[in-house]
Amino acid sequence: MNTLKLAETWADSRNDVVPHSRPGYAKLFFSIQDIGELLRLDGPQKQEMSEQGPQFHPRRVKAGELIYRLGQPFESLYVVRFGFLKIVLRNSEGDERVLSFPMKGNLLGLDGLFCNRYGTEAVALTDCELIIIPFKQILAMGHSCRELEQMIYLATSREIMEEHAGISLSGPLKSEARVAGFLEELAKRYAALGYSSQEMSLPMTRRDIGCYLGLTLETVSRTLSALAEAGAISVRRKDIQILKPELLHLFQSFRSLPQQKIRLSQPLFFCSTTVQ
Repeated sequence: MNTLKLAETWADSRNDVVPHSRPGYAKLFFSIQDIGELLRLDGPQKQEMSEQGPQFHPRRVKAGELIYRLGQPFESLYVVRFGFLKIVLRNSEGDERVLSFPMKGNLLGLDGLFCNRYGTEAVALTDCELIIIPFKQILAMGHSCRELEQMIYLATSREIMEEHAGISLSGPLKSEARVAGFLEELAKRYAALGYSSQEMSLPMTRRDIGCYLGLTLETVSRTLSALAEAGAISVRRKDIQILKPELLHLFQSFRSLPQQKIRLSQPLFFCSTTVQ
């Protein structure tokens, strides 16, 4: 049995721990109300929906597949129904910086609006299902569907806030503070979906976490071990248990010395694609 199947089997028995497991049912299309529920925003009530209301189709992808590529013409926004992804920015050498880890309820593809081309890549870390929202369909509806318009605005604002939280973790912080902050933010996102905030299965690799936090793979591994030795967490491969949330939070006060602070003029940390 491969790792994915093991994860799915484990998810079925521990449904309070893994929010990226596949739901037990499939749908052929989704309404605006479905999207509102998924985004965890107030959408129209069922009685307000007409039978001719817009319908949106799902797209299923396998782990490792691209949802869209850097420079690809912008056509659609996507809402994650299940699964876990990473949003990647690449430099001219092809090295990558992970910008975020979208999960259930996140909105993707917003970076394609300005230049009509996607400015990043979205890669599935697990099997995923996304709801496709064609941008031409949004334009064609104009202001006739204010509910969808409002939901996209609110979801966009939330995506910006989550991205700002991620940027703050790669600032002038020691590795313990960055990794502790990452785990705490991820726990909050799990809790917001109704899952356990103290037991998590990480679908991303240590290298992905390092590319997100501006750390090397080795530093991420050493830091997780240090947090475990301190009694803040327990680590079993990709399974993390937060044993002492207050102690984990305390680690976030670990800051670098002033002369080590990262200046805005310095380039972003990119992970070489030649290093596994």
